[in-house]
Amino acid sequence: MHHTIALSILIPVFRRDCRPLLEELQAQAKKLSVGYEIILGDDCSGEPFTSVYATYQQEGLCRVFTPHQNMGAGRLRNALAQEAQGDQLLILDSDTMPASANFLARYLQQASADEAVCGGFIYPPTLDNPLRQRYGERVESKPAVERAKAPHAGFVSMAFMIPRTTMLATGFPPNMGMGYEDLLFGEHLRLAGVALRHFDNPVEHHNCDTPAEFLSTTRRYIDNLHRHQEELGSLVRLARAYRKLHNWHLADVAAALWPPLRPLLERQLTGAHPSLRLFNLYKLLYLASISSPRKG
Repeated sequence: MHHTIALSILIPVFRRDCRPLLEELQAQAKKLSVGYEIILGDDCSGEPFTSVYATYQQEGLCRVFTPHQNMGAGRLRNALAQEAQGDQLLILDSDTMPASANFLARYLQQASADEAVCGGFIYPPTLDNPLRQRYGERVESKPAVERAKAPHAGFVSMAFMIPRTTMLATGFPPNMGMGYEDLLFGEHLRLAGVALRHFDNPVEHHNCDTPAEFLSTTRRYIDNLHRHQEELGSLVRLARAYRKLHNWHLADVAAALWPPLRPLLERQLTGAHPSLRLFNLYKLLYLASISSPRKG
């Protein structure tokens, strides 16, 4: 048994059974030559999950950390970093799964005292959500050579390793809410002079949202973008596209198109062959509808 913990694996979770992930991480971690800990951050999930997570802890799969109130993923990651004992933090989303049997070993090989590292993510080919699958594969999931072209803008919090001291000094924006917080964290790292190195060591993202739930989440993210447009406006392509519409005096036209076009777009996007161009239009019209002074 290693007395010194070198690696802390931190997993924020909210109402999700992540036993397969914990079992896989334990199996890989036991083969490492360093001390490790796995901390599951339960974001006040409530029953039956509180009992499920307590069982994980009793079985030695992880240690459970529960804040006094629901924090959201960003603030919970910050709290888990405070709780951690390792010099290196590997922070994973609870709906991921290592894509290889040497996932942890490969992350440790890349560990740096002053850099954050991202191994990327992929989608399993059997995802039962055509829009999520297509958007994930064609837009989000990129090999390291692509992500490295704009390293900080390519940051995704689904799986990354960072020195604990760096995480404590930088941290996720505490009042950001859900949506685009990854982009802001990546920008904070850039401004702090922290290098972000990309390599290919993906997790699989096992997202279980239905197409309608994915659209609802997308709108929630855009609500957050609207609330934080001062910090995010220049970083987000969607916000820049809306700014162009506004400058061309077309923002009100776009806002007026949202109510009649929304059901037609949603029918197409939740079908078997969703169009990513129409998905972009959907997002732009929605942002226009909540940004227009004539809304309501």
